[in-house]
Amino acid sequence: MFELGFLGTKAAFYMDIVTLYFAILPFLLLFSIYFAVKKEIKKHYTSQIIIYIMTIIMVLLFEIGVRFDGGYVKFLELSNVNETFMNIYLVVHIIIALLSVIAWSILLMSSYKSFKAHSLENKKHKKRAKIITLGLIITSFMGVNIYYLLFIY
Repeated sequence: MFELGFLGTKAAFYMDIVTLYFAILPFLLLFSIYFAVKKEIKKHYTSQIIIYIMTIIMVLLFEIGVRFDGGYVKFLELSNVNETFMNIYLVVHIIIALLSVIAWSILLMSSYKSFKAHSLENKKHKKRAKIITLGLIITSFMGVNIYYLLFIY
């Protein structure tokens, strides 16, 4: 898990897996949204749950890996990026990620209740989902960029 990864950088294997997942996450989300557009609500909901669970697993893998691998400070010391810039960038990334995942969790729970009651609130759901999807895409982009800044730049 802590040996060099497969992407050809100085990052560990777990970091490559997590980064690759977050690089494809926007496409997974768009694929799931496609089901909703096609009115295949059960497929949409099932795919959202699978993507959500995989995202939580990847975040846990990342957090455990970073803790056991020396932490952010070690990665920062090995990179060429400006520390102040990186710290600000990381805080912004964490805030957007946290808000997005909390909102996604709430939307999934409320959608499940609505789905079971056969009373889907389409307009509210769509508006919230667009904001959450944007937040998750921004988070993914920023996460991949952090990988680039710490391990390639």
